[in-house]
Amino acid sequence: MDIDLSGRVAIVTGSARGIGRSIAHTLAQHGARVAVADIDLETAANVAQEITDTGREAISVQVDVTDSTSVQAMVNQCLADWGTVDILVNNAGIATTHMVEDMSEANWRRVIDVNLTGPFLCCKAVLPVMRSNGYGKIVNISSVASKRISYNAGANYTASKEGLLGFTRHLAYELASYGINVNTVCPGPTLTPMMSEVATPETLRAREKSVPRGRLSTPEEQANAVLFLVSGLADHIFGVALDVDGGALLGWYDVETYRVRRRQP
Repeated sequence: MDIDLSGRVAIVTGSARGIGRSIAHTLAQHGARVAVADIDLETAANVAQEITDTGREAISVQVDVTDSTSVQAMVNQCLADWGTVDILVNNAGIATTHMVEDMSEANWRRVIDVNLTGPFLCCKAVLPVMRSNGYGKIVNISSVASKRISYNAGANYTASKEGLLGFTRHLAYELASYGINVNTVCPGPTLTPMMSEVATPETLRAREKSVPRGRLSTPEEQANAVLFLVSGLADHIFGVALDVDGGALLGWYDVETYRVRRRQP
């Protein structure tokens, strides 16, 4: 079944690069009008231009998801341009690699603010129009770290992403009767441009070994999961956390080690 989002208006935060960029492109390809929202307005504008060059509709919006005034301005711009907001994808997020003993309070609060308070503020800002419409699709981008821990240290990241699962379930319960679906996608190791830039070949091989499928996920695969959850195919799905990880959460060590150990007494 082809997914048609024609006439729908979508906001995707943190969509200037990586997974968010792929989500913006994918929703646009299926007919949605997309607000490419990011704190980096220049790069967001480039992504919006990429979309409009394909004949689809997109605008760029600068937003600081930790600032309620900035978030409301983002929503207001969509309402002014397109009259509604049907889809919200809370993708904006940051991470650090500090051990707890080395983590400053400011560092802790910054990650929690962006990754958890940000989705709260964005959801709160779109709820009046979604409730009025009796329709809405909200997808929060968490992480497989929410179900174990962050691979690269960062207890603040783990806490924020696990908190996002709880927030998703609770909000889904509150909004289901209004025809608003709230769900989560939990990406596993994903080969984003940033990962390609910072990871060594050895690191990439280690991450690939941890995935039973044998390779990292692509941003497009994460975007396809979001596409499903914002489509009519998911109208009766509320509060789920969909893992898109190539099976990485299924075991505690890599498949090669598993195969060796199963032969041992």
